[in-house]
Amino acid sequence: MKQFLAFDLGASSGRAILGTLVDGKISLQELHRFENGGVAVNGGLFWNTLGLFKEMKTGLQKALEIGAELSGIAIDTWGVDYALIDQNGFFAGMPRHYRDSRTDEVMPWTFQRIPQEEIYRETGIQFMSLNTIFQLAAAVRDQEPTLKIAEKLLFTPNALTWLFGGKVCAEYSIATTSQLYNPQTRDWSWKIIDALGLPHSLFPEIVPSCSIAGTLSPALQAEYKCGPIPLILVGSHDTASAVAAVPANGEQSWAYLSSGTWSLLGVELDAPVITEKALQANYTNEGGVGGKIRFLKNIMGLWLIQECRQEWNRRGKTFSFDEMDNMAEQAEPFRSFVDPNDPSFIAPGDMPARIQAYCRKTGQPIPETPGQIIRSALESLAMRYLQTMQELEDILGRKLDVLHLVGGGCLNKILNQFTANAINRPVVTGPVEATALGNIVGQALATGDIKTLQEGRDIIRNCTETITWQPQNAAAWQQAFQKYCQITK
Repeated sequence: MKQFLAFDLGASSGRAILGTLVDGKISLQELHRFENGGVAVNGGLFWNTLGLFKEMKTGLQKALEIGAELSGIAIDTWGVDYALIDQNGFFAGMPRHYRDSRTDEVMPWTFQRIPQEEIYRETGIQFMSLNTIFQLAAAVRDQEPTLKIAEKLLFTPNALTWLFGGKVCAEYSIATTSQLYNPQTRDWSWKIIDALGLPHSLFPEIVPSCSIAGTLSPALQAEYKCGPIPLILVGSHDTASAVAAVPANGEQSWAYLSSGTWSLLGVELDAPVITEKALQANYTNEGGVGGKIRFLKNIMGLWLIQECRQEWNRRGKTFSFDEMDNMAEQAEPFRSFVDPNDPSFIAPGDMPARIQAYCRKTGQPIPETPGQIIRSALESLAMRYLQTMQELEDILGRKLDVLHLVGGGCLNKILNQFTANAINRPVVTGPVEATALGNIVGQALATGDIKTLQEGRDIIRNCTETITWQPQNAAAWQQAFQKYCQITK
């Protein structure tokens, strides 16, 4: 029996999960859950990184209190965000949140220094204003004083690993989210870094997924009266860990959809696809476990629904997610659509009003009731998934037979069925705990307890339940898709 502690941090919450590998099966036990989110300070949006570290220490303490004999600890988080470390080993300033507004207008400034097409040829990464490249460009443009005292940049999961005693480094999968990594040279894109005027010394060594980053610091060993537990770098980007847990058997041509606050839809490849067609469709080549490439597109995802719920809560209307789904099911189908990736939906705020404004601007019936608003968002997401599947098939030149949907979005049954209807092919949902399972598999790969990524996927497939959703009313959805494309073009 081997036990591993996985810290899985999302944009709104974090968890400490104990994974036990025994007799070819993995079981999970949630030990600690805590809140996360941006903290607004003087017009900026920041992460409470030290607060997260404190909560994670509580998770470690709970694991040790129940007698867990840990063979490893690993952390996965969202992408692109970073902390700066000064020469004394402290944070240089407060780490920024990717939804911070300082990057809103920085793209043109960046492209004056290095053309957009050249950035894509160097990195193969989708253009989004929240990417690390644009966060750093804004810091250079605004002459942020933290850059002057920074010795090293650490991406969020690697910074948290460093706080536990890990070495200063950048794990492969999280480094690729920055739009500063060149997948052909397998190193930083020094051309972009030089164009932005950033020092080479700021960027740490890039290390492979599923490698050892050191052991728990002597101070923490003394605090918890434990030994030198290995600190492991798994797929530090949560989507890399989630994709590692896709229970595909390797025989079908499959795509994956990691569904949560963000939807990340793509395929797993052995080499990047950096072509004019991929650039025009704005596809990204991010790193995966085992040196793989996750060729995908970021879609706004269930953020739309989450923000609607938050706004209604603020107005005193409290809906459970099941109630929201029921209201959506009873609403008129195909009444109005939105582009989930429209810039107006990025920031936190009054999402129902923004959805209504989009429909008003595009000359559609304005959704008035919560059910109409939710249905509009869910149908639009399903249509965007279809659009993305078609783009993938066109770029790759092959058909995708099945979509594997993993993550918390598996629990949204109405969206699962809408997705199968829209793409007109089977959707296999599960596991819900894909990121945590992928984190555990990554740790077991690092320690040699699992030999290959496919072996890890076979273990997950044999010990988790999946549901297959078959398409319904395909003709009606295809007709509605034409309307969606006209509205969102």
